[in-house]
Amino acid sequence: MNCSIISIGTELSLGIVTDSNSTYIAEKLSELGIECNYMFTVPDNKKEICNVLRIGLDHSDIIIISGGLGPTDDDMTREAVAEAIGKSLIKDKKLVPTSLKFIKRKRTKEVNKRLLRQSYIPDGSVPIIPKIGSASGFRIDIGDNNHIFCIPGVPKEMVNMFKEDLMPFLKKLIGLEASCNTGTRIRKTTLLTTDISETEIEEKIKDLVCEAKKNSINIGITATPGLIKIILIEKSNPGVIETENLKSFEQKISSRLGSFVYGKGKALISDNLKTTIENTGREITISAAESITGGLISSIITDTSGSSIYFKGAVVSYSEFAKEKVLDIDKRLVRSKGAVSKEICKEMAIKVMRLFESDYSLSVTGFAGPEDEGNDLGLVYCCIRGPSGYQEVFEKRFLGDRTEIKFRTTQFVLNELINVIKKLER
Repeated sequence: MNCSIISIGTELSLGIVTDSNSTYIAEKLSELGIECNYMFTVPDNKKEICNVLRIGLDHSDIIIISGGLGPTDDDMTREAVAEAIGKSLIKDKKLVPTSLKFIKRKRTKEVNKRLLRQSYIPDGSVPIIPKIGSASGFRIDIGDNNHIFCIPGVPKEMVNMFKEDLMPFLKKLIGLEASCNTGTRIRKTTLLTTDISETEIEEKIKDLVCEAKKNSINIGITATPGLIKIILIEKSNPGVIETENLKSFEQKISSRLGSFVYGKGKALISDNLKTTIENTGREITISAAESITGGLISSIITDTSGSSIYFKGAVVSYSEFAKEKVLDIDKRLVRSKGAVSKEICKEMAIKVMRLFESDYSLSVTGFAGPEDEGNDLGLVYCCIRGPSGYQEVFEKRFLGDRTEIKFRTTQFVLNELINVIKKLER
């Protein structure tokens, strides 16, 4: 089975708001073996919604529409769906309580009328009562082959309705398809890498990509600053015995790329740091001195729950004042070597380790721009210190804007900290 996903909203089509709904829906559908073959983003315009809905009906078994179900004049999804399939809108009394539930004070006749727009669905539809919010959804089957689902556009409401109402129905639908030996099973996995380019990865694994294709596995690479994803997708027909091919190629790629791979799926690099520390069996502690990253390293470390067990703290020594007064780095050294230098980076790691009495420490300093012009833009020094005087300093040249350089720095130094802990604690 395949699916078209239609996201409604002028704020989406103008690029004001990022469409996260389509990504979520497509990912969940793929877990059921339903492949998204079209994605549309449409403004709040009835004619445009009708146009893409007709395209979806021509090319997909399932159409999922998110957005445009609220009580305002620009919420056009109900009217558009009804017009596209030649149905009239009817009021469903079961939806009245949820349509009115958020306005407790005295309502005018006009306000009531607007809110009750949410109680109208195309004739023949199955209503979906919202558990969160007031916007109701609905499902309508077009013959035996097409199924239209309309759900709210507010992400929290969309996720709840998708999980609680659409998923059970789709699983049942897939079950019927499987019993007829139709449809495709989709299995996928994603490897997360940092400090390596898309081109380098492609060169290192090109033979594995060709080998995987012969085993019905497609490998794709997607790039964002500081994070490259390697996506492995295996498709098989029902009745075909599942193999270990996907896992095998995942292991081959991980082995080939080594320490550049830091996780799988939606794992954070901080999750890998936590796992690495836990795997040592020791109560290891870490600290950080941040200049160029301005607290981003600390923020990402603490994105993982339980990080307070091993993360003792950090100093955001962004200014020379902070380096000298908080970290107690000699003012003469700062003046002679400059705030962005190997020597200051080393001192930052030494001082913060001493301050927090941690087993490991890391420090970063550099030029993120855009005011830093010339050859120094993107120059970053990172230092990692460990037990028994272990110390390693890295000089990096990161590309990108200010935000990207900060993120690349954070990804790099945390991955190197993970590698150092693995090396020293084995």
